Amino acid sequence: MSASTATRPAPAPARPGPAPRPWHSELRRGLAPWAGAAVLLTTALTMGSRAAEWQGDWGATHGLLRTTTMLVLGPLVAALGCRQGGRESRRGAGDLLRQAVRGRAARTSAALAPLVACVVAAQLLGTAGVYLATWPYSLGGGLTRGHGLLHAADAVLLAGLTATGFVVGRLVRWRGAPLLPALACYALFAIPAYAGTPMTRLVPTQQPWPGDEVPALWLAPVLAVWTGGLAMAALIGHTARRKPLALAPLGAAVLAGALLVQTGDDAWRTDPRAERLVCDAGEPRICVTEAHRNLLAPSGEALAGLRQRLAGAPGLPERLVEQRPGHRVRRGSGEARLPLFTPLGHSVVRGGLTDEAVFAWEAAGALLAPDCPDPAGGELDEVVWTYLAPAHQRDLNDPAEALARAERSGRSEETAATRTALQRLDRLRGLPEDERAVWLGAYVSAAQRCDFAAQPTL
Repeated sequence: MSASTATRPAPAPARPGPAPRPWHSELRRGLAPWAGAAVLLTTALTMGSRAAEWQGDWGATHGLLRTTTMLVLGPLVAALGCRQGGRESRRGAGDLLRQAVRGRAARTSAALAPLVACVVAAQLLGTAGVYLATWPYSLGGGLTRGHGLLHAADAVLLAGLTATGFVVGRLVRWRGAPLLPALACYALFAIPAYAGTPMTRLVPTQQPWPGDEVPALWLAPVLAVWTGGLAMAALIGHTARRKPLALAPLGAAVLAGALLVQTGDDAWRTDPRAERLVCDAGEPRICVTEAHRNLLAPSGEALAGLRQRLAGAPGLPERLVEQRPGHRVRRGSGEARLPLFTPLGHSVVRGGLTDEAVFAWEAAGALLAPDCPDPAGGELDEVVWTYLAPAHQRDLNDPAEALARAERSGRSEETAATRTALQRLDRLRGLPEDERAVWLGAYVSAAQRCDFAAQPTL
């Protein structure tokens, strides 16, 4: 043996590798990222399939988004949590893990926390995306802090449902177990909506319709304590060595539930923006609520022809107003109803009127057919209606079609009545402008008073 060989130092011991990070492995190979993707995709598909019903209306967007969160995402995340909780039993590793150094609470946290984080992040990201989709078509108004806090409470609810499903998965060793929390979740959220009792206030999906109500600031924290407390009690009862610790969140949930039942009627109030009117300067003036102020200009454009034909007519209503909560347009008040804007998807889609001709036709109908005891109306309503809204292809706007339709009925009296109505329409159009304005004013003002006998003839 040489001297150099004898003095060579011993090799250094190998350094231990980095400690395993359960979060990293769950995010790379576990269910968590797939669950987040499922939540995001489900939100996009569910809301996108009904986009015409909410885009542009902040209240409708908020209401439908929360309903989707409860009735669609809730059962989904409960099933995903159950599947994650049953992973050990499916792999046959339950006995081995129970002998591990790490306790049940640590193992539960490592398996559940990444899943909850991905679910909540996807829900909040999907919520932000939906509001970005409604922003370019905004009708006016907007969200309050109470609306935003409710979405945070919904995130707590989804986290709690995921955790509750996880506990079910640990306790029920059956491959079909994810169906149990999913079905139970849907039943708990959907069925009480039809009960109509104070206990329904405990269901987070309960909210007024239509979406012109503003939630109180205290509602979201109380809902979060109610739903989160129940889930936390179930999770602590399953994982903690000291089971009585679960009584603390359970007691908080009971107190929050009692508060919801006792004061639930005060949780929502009418949005003042849904009551305040914004009017233009035309005659008659068009007034919409502040929540729909961006529809004022499109309404004016749609009714420009109607206004022009009524120019100079005396005795007309001063305003055409949108219906609003707590206010009813009454005869003799100087107001007539505008056609309805909501629910979206009919006359209004993505911030604009779907058919200006139909809108003008309905507005003319409000002038001629107010809420009268006798629904028959005036003798010349069809003639005046056609004159005021000629762009809508209905009634007498197409003389040839009107006559053909009357002849197809096979009744000679209907054909004669149609010919007479067309002749009267021609006479109305042929009147001098000033004389026609006076005639229209007398006819419409008598209709507004429901005094059909006082209407002039042609």
